[in-house]
Amino acid sequence: MNSIKLELKDNNSLPHHIKLETESSKLLINDDIISQYCEKHNIDEIIEITLTLGVNNMAIIIDNYTLTDTICVEAFYDIKSHISIFQAKNTNISLRGQTIETLQADCKNVMLEECNIDKLQIGPFCIMDPENSLKMDEIDLQAVTIKKIDIYTECKKINVQKSSISELNITHYITKNETSIVSSLHICQNTNVEKISIMNIVEEFKIDNSNIHRLFAYDNLFIHNLILRDSTIENCFRFHKHHFENSTYDSWQWIEKSANNTRDLKERAEANYQMAKALYSTETKIDKLLSKLFDFCAGYGYKPLRVVRTSGILILLNTTFFTVINALNDSDINSLCTFIHSVPSIFGESFLTSFVILAGQISSMVKDNILLYCLSIIEYLIGVVLFAIFVNALYARYKE
Repeated sequence: MNSIKLELKDNNSLPHHIKLETESSKLLINDDIISQYCEKHNIDEIIEITLTLGVNNMAIIIDNYTLTDTICVEAFYDIKSHISIFQAKNTNISLRGQTIETLQADCKNVMLEECNIDKLQIGPFCIMDPENSLKMDEIDLQAVTIKKIDIYTECKKINVQKSSISELNITHYITKNETSIVSSLHICQNTNVEKISIMNIVEEFKIDNSNIHRLFAYDNLFIHNLILRDSTIENCFRFHKHHFENSTYDSWQWIEKSANNTRDLKERAEANYQMAKALYSTETKIDKLLSKLFDFCAGYGYKPLRVVRTSGILILLNTTFFTVINALNDSDINSLCTFIHSVPSIFGESFLTSFVILAGQISSMVKDNILLYCLSIIEYLIGVVLFAIFVNALYARYKE
């Protein structure tokens, strides 16, 4: 036997209770049925309707109902309720404490609290009639356990709190050239989601104190503002730079994980470089200067070709110093004309000397001049550091 308590509040906020006992496996709610109860209890107008259910394997269908904007569904404190299918068309629903196999809702607002649902489908009827589909205002999920959520219609706000969800698919799009917009997608307060797939424009994507195991992006996804606080995103797939309006450490981290899964070494190295750059940007004073120097010399260890560039600049600088010092110390130079003609030969010799020193060999040319010898030692030490950075950068970029 299925127990149902119907509470109708009139326009004076006075509650009217109706108790139903039925063995039927289906409950239909529409304007005609509720109007009959109102006439029976002399209710001219209702402003609120609440169903308290103690049912087993019942189908509940809400269709052609317009007497109130929302229907609330509660559970008896001492009776567990099980609903096989719950359908709501064009009527907002607020459910609490229900166990449902399949919930299908095509309305403006859906609020679920402490519910256990196998399959939640938002806007399933818009697939059959896309021209007359509703644009939802809000989906609010609090302390729910849901195996699979499919959102087929456009929704402004999606809020998930204290919940456990196996799969969340936000896949609605309008046309090939136009994508639906989600104003805010908030996942917070110890929510755990196994898999999320998104293909919408999201104005604000906020994940706060929650855990997501797998996060998938589709080509139409575009995130304007990403906020990540005290949360873990274990793995990401298909994320690229064009999916984000603002590049942040968190967005580059998602790109890096996606690139790692596809073994895109170039994009992974770029993401790691941008992450390092974002971290070093918080440095101040001397640390900031050193970070800028590290970026210029080696791209924070992720751009090996910058090491080659830096080595070339170092060789050129030392060649210039060696040329000037050697030219000034050359006793055979007695006139400006002779000095000018001797510079190319001295420059060439100095270049080879500087190159050999950077490679790790001190030339005999510099041992007789203390200044040249000091410059050589400095160049040699810098060369050792640059070589180590170069090897590390190659490993960081191309490691599997």
